[in-house]
Amino acid sequence: MAFEVLMPKLSSTMAEGSITQWFKEEGEYVEVGEAIFEVMTDKIAIEVEAYEEGTLLKRYYEADQMVPINAVVAFLGKVGEEVPDQAPSIERRQSEPIKEQPQSDSSVSVSQEIRATPAARKLAREKGIELSHILGSGRHGRIHLSDVTAYSVKPNGVPAVENQELFSPWKGLRRAVADTMVTNSQTIPHVTMEAQVNLKELVLLRQQLLPVIEEQNGKRLSLLEFMIKGVTVALKQFPRLNAHVLEDGIHEFSQVNMGVAVGLTDGLVVPVIKGVNQLGLADLTEAVKVMTEKAREGKLTSAEVSDGTFTISSLGKGVVRHFTPIINGPQVAILGVGSLYEAAYSVGDQVEMHPTLTLSLSFDHRAIDGAPVAEFLSVLVGLLEQPYGLLL
Repeated sequence: MAFEVLMPKLSSTMAEGSITQWFKEEGEYVEVGEAIFEVMTDKIAIEVEAYEEGTLLKRYYEADQMVPINAVVAFLGKVGEEVPDQAPSIERRQSEPIKEQPQSDSSVSVSQEIRATPAARKLAREKGIELSHILGSGRHGRIHLSDVTAYSVKPNGVPAVENQELFSPWKGLRRAVADTMVTNSQTIPHVTMEAQVNLKELVLLRQQLLPVIEEQNGKRLSLLEFMIKGVTVALKQFPRLNAHVLEDGIHEFSQVNMGVAVGLTDGLVVPVIKGVNQLGLADLTEAVKVMTEKAREGKLTSAEVSDGTFTISSLGKGVVRHFTPIINGPQVAILGVGSLYEAAYSVGDQVEMHPTLTLSLSFDHRAIDGAPVAEFLSVLVGLLEQPYGLLL
């Protein structure tokens, strides 16, 4: 009996997924636990593994095609078994229960071996090219057929890449980010307010706590952790900003699940730290560092990018002082944190230069009005300028 391979539901908001690449060709044998294809959800890319063994009898979708959840994308079975020439009707599948993809750290894997498609390996063997010489254009450096085709070796044996015009179609993480940004910017009425914060006292406090935190967990305390702590404390007074806007109304949450935007080479992911209102500064520092590292290594699970209630997007070091962040729907707000700079302040009869940040808060005007948002920013600035209260 042939087994159906389905497009799994990988998050609560996922309606469809894009197959970014196939790891198995038709006719290849697949063992239990082997990755069959990679799917890009609305948040991250995840490798879909086989839960049955058998030969890949039929594939119904090509790479970069959007596929509804619970649709049959392929069949596994014994050689010679009959399977439909066309993908089974999605209407039939929609009458059946939606299958959730089990969550585990192994659902996303990064291999240390050279990753390449079967077609790329075949062409490389035919041309006598070492795959280790080729820079793969796929996720995690996976080598595609086009990478091998574009590769050449000079007479002296020095590897070289032909000078070609690069074409980047909408696919993978870049496509997911593009779709999400368009949807959020067009469907959410954004308003952005800015506030300047003097970080003189916060910088001094960080310097005092650096060795203390590092001795506890080996992690280096940054200004971002203070920012998360300040926002979390301020949200207690303004729960409307720690909420989702859904069709049936505004859902406020008592727990703060903080999304932290992390920029990657070709996109943006937002790992979510659950229950930050229950974490001390040391635990928060460790959680931020661990999640950021997993994001950059492509090891986040779908559970680790879901259920955020508020998001912070920090530019870190640079020259950009403020920007207009796009809300990560269905959340109500997102805080943009600009780069640190020196600003002049009047202190008695003197003018002093203090480290400063500009905060840019974008909010959904359907859920909350400007006056309480301005008050929230005032509370947040006060917490950051007198930061010792954050330690209580």
